[in-house]
Amino acid sequence: MGESALAKQPAYAGSVLAVVAAACVTGVLASQPLQVSIAGIEAVGALLLLGSGLVRRRGHHVVGGVSVVAGSGLICLSLGLSLVVPGRLFERIVLLGGVLAMAFVTLSVLPLKQSWARGFNGIGVGLFSCSLVFLAWISTPSSLQILLGVGLTIVTWDMARYAITLGEDVGRSARTYSVTGMHFSGSLGVGLTAGSVAAAGSRITLPAVPIAALALFLSAVLILLFVVFLGDTAWLSGREE
Repeated sequence: MGESALAKQPAYAGSVLAVVAAACVTGVLASQPLQVSIAGIEAVGALLLLGSGLVRRRGHHVVGGVSVVAGSGLICLSLGLSLVVPGRLFERIVLLGGVLAMAFVTLSVLPLKQSWARGFNGIGVGLFSCSLVFLAWISTPSSLQILLGVGLTIVTWDMARYAITLGEDVGRSARTYSVTGMHFSGSLGVGLTAGSVAAAGSRITLPAVPIAALALFLSAVLILLFVVFLGDTAWLSGREE
């Protein structure tokens, strides 16, 4: 990867906030303390991966390499643990969806390839959405879970998108803390407002709806969201780096 390509990678501040928000969503999807710990392990791994680039840019290549290996190992460990953690099968499926989603969000802000960044972000948020829907289907999540799950999923998507766009505009090494902080405040406000609406709506009693019809409707909505998320990527537009 050339020097100009490195300069156009996602901004660090927004990337970190996106990963932290994704870790919080994964924690919301967890149904027991051990599962929350798995989300924490993955968060540490993701932050190590992000930090490795910053460390290498300052000339500490050995430390950066160790961070890459350690971060990748922790993310793989969390994926493995999510498959074998004690609990009901459906709970493990929800957790696995969250862990995979966080991995994709992390890949979107590294990124492996710049033209894939928005696509990975869309996949990650799509997986979070599916996991939240599945969680609501198999259990009765609290209003706080719904508020945080929906709100922080929106924040995750928006902050990753913002980090990618800002990195393309001003470069990864630019100091973006203040503008990113302002954007994060607005994104958090919008996300929590949407989460509050979702939490309030979840308490409304609706007439009985056949499960198959409901599943088809939710699937159609999620597919539509997925296409919207990917609509600005090179995968659908045909753009190349």
